[in-house]
Amino acid sequence: MTVAAAPAHTPEQVWKRLTPLIAAPGRSRMRLWSPDTEKFSDTTKRTDRLPTRPAAVYLYTRRRTTLLALDFDAKRHGPAAVETDIATATAWITECGGVVVTDRSSSGGAHLLCPLAIGTTASHDEMVPLVRLLAARLPTLDITPNTNAETGCITPPGSPCREGGYRMLTGSLHQAVDAFTTRSAPDLLPRLSMLLGAFKTPPRDQHNQTPPTTVGDYLEGHGDDQRLRPEYLRTDPLPVEVADYAASGTIAPTRPTWQSNHEARMSVVTHALARGHSLNTLRTMIAPDGPWHHGLGAAYQRYHHRADQALSRDVAKAFHWLATNALKSSPPRHKRKYSPGGQQGPRGPLALRLWLANAIAWADREFAGKRYRWTVQAVLQSLAFHALLNGEQRAGTWLVGAGGRTLSLASGLLSEDTIWRVLADLREREGSPILLARRHMGIEADVYALTSQNRITQDPTQAERCRIEAVHDAWNVLGHHLRRVYELVAHHGLTRRADLYAAARIAPATGDAMVTELQIVGLLTKTGRGTIGLGPTTLNAIADRHHLHDTRQARLARHREERAAWRAWLLEREHQRDEMLVVAETPAATGTPTDHPAQDSDEHRAWLDSVMATGPPDDPYSAESHAIEMVADLLGGRIIAA
Repeated sequence: MTVAAAPAHTPEQVWKRLTPLIAAPGRSRMRLWSPDTEKFSDTTKRTDRLPTRPAAVYLYTRRRTTLLALDFDAKRHGPAAVETDIATATAWITECGGVVVTDRSSSGGAHLLCPLAIGTTASHDEMVPLVRLLAARLPTLDITPNTNAETGCITPPGSPCREGGYRMLTGSLHQAVDAFTTRSAPDLLPRLSMLLGAFKTPPRDQHNQTPPTTVGDYLEGHGDDQRLRPEYLRTDPLPVEVADYAASGTIAPTRPTWQSNHEARMSVVTHALARGHSLNTLRTMIAPDGPWHHGLGAAYQRYHHRADQALSRDVAKAFHWLATNALKSSPPRHKRKYSPGGQQGPRGPLALRLWLANAIAWADREFAGKRYRWTVQAVLQSLAFHALLNGEQRAGTWLVGAGGRTLSLASGLLSEDTIWRVLADLREREGSPILLARRHMGIEADVYALTSQNRITQDPTQAERCRIEAVHDAWNVLGHHLRRVYELVAHHGLTRRADLYAAARIAPATGDAMVTELQIVGLLTKTGRGTIGLGPTTLNAIADRHHLHDTRQARLARHREERAAWRAWLLEREHQRDEMLVVAETPAATGTPTDHPAQDSDEHRAWLDSVMATGPPDDPYSAESHAIEMVADLLGGRIIAA
């Protein structure tokens, strides 16, 4: 009796399971193929439903990616060349600790998807030189998806193809999901760069202007005994080809980057230093009685009396490459002056929590069904946070003066323009929880009163579920719409889906979609039927993965420059006004009859009579004009009658 094979997964099932795992975090939209332009020029919201046209998901979020995606095109060299290249790339990547998921299109092309390690990302500036090195050795590789940080995208398995049919997953769906769950080794990219012979330092990320780390920070010992510090050492054995060359000088044909002895010996030196060798230990290894004398040692004998000098130069070069490439893949965690989170339960004074609970309830009702409400709630929470930091209470009402730049840093790195638009919108709405108490004057920001005259909720439970703290930077990547669901689980212990959705004021279908997104990034996990709990990932880990600390520091530096420019402009304006007043008060400027006797003539008196008949002339330098200008500029006054 024979047992029928289990049917393969349908394109709909493959799309639904893998697309959320492949898409860049925080990118909720996807690109669609347009038959008019013959490009992925249309965009739509990414859903679990299989699209009717070829669709591609974005690779980068804020110029960082969690996926090495390789697109092999069969147009120029044919499907056979694609199979050869994808087999070679798979061998290289798996040798370096990567896991691989592949698919095939009806045109003969293929995609190779390699998820980076849990908790790690790669910048656009890191990926571009790497895929260029791969493309130089794999003729069918198209590097276009990896070179555009804004619109770079890849078509997931299960998507329709332009030529008809669907992208077919290679292997089982279970294996693909498992690959995206376990993911690759943390040092995949440095090892792959080492395999490809990338010994040149890539250009610094222009969006990450942190000072470079010196080589000495990674080393211990002195002189020729310097070696990597223990926390940076590799413990796995040398690759087979590297060990063979070190011992016998045999250049493996499977290493296409070894075009000569130079590339091979540099690979041996770099791998050896990564495993704890120093210049002195390498000298021992290539000595006449050493195990590498006939291999690595012979490679340096061509320099004769300058052999030791060449070895020293290669060691210095390899240390520099390791420090500026491989070892930077796991930078030390940044210390934060203030980090949202901490203990469970409410946080902050009760009066502010009562205001914030009412403000959130008002936003839920005012912007029901709109994604905009999550942005509004982030701004309201940042106002409450700054009221606690530097606000004041008058007659039971909190007053807070904070500009858009300051609030943007406490709102999960929302842009300054977003903050200004939200504030301008809220203060004009009826029943708004904020009231503009005083407009900005000079370098002083607008002052808002946090009012509660429009009571939306009297439930004390809502105040117990509020925390007066800054919005975590990680939500800038994940999306602010997910924040409330996660915080109800993380800070207030809600685990039943029904209770969670009711507390968040969201529909069950919307809540399920949010929970799924949070499960994909590892913040939440399923604990039972209808229950969820915290996942293995934290918000701090996500922020570190996307280098948001560097983003915050860059924004702080820009804010300092903009504030300095604004103060300089204000001082220059005051200086010009003072000069105008001095000129207006001088006798030459007033033109008195004493200084100009000719003006007492009949002609001059007739001219004055005609002008005074319709009022005094407008003098832009008069004290009256200056006072009117100050009232209009600083206090917001306007002339209502002439």
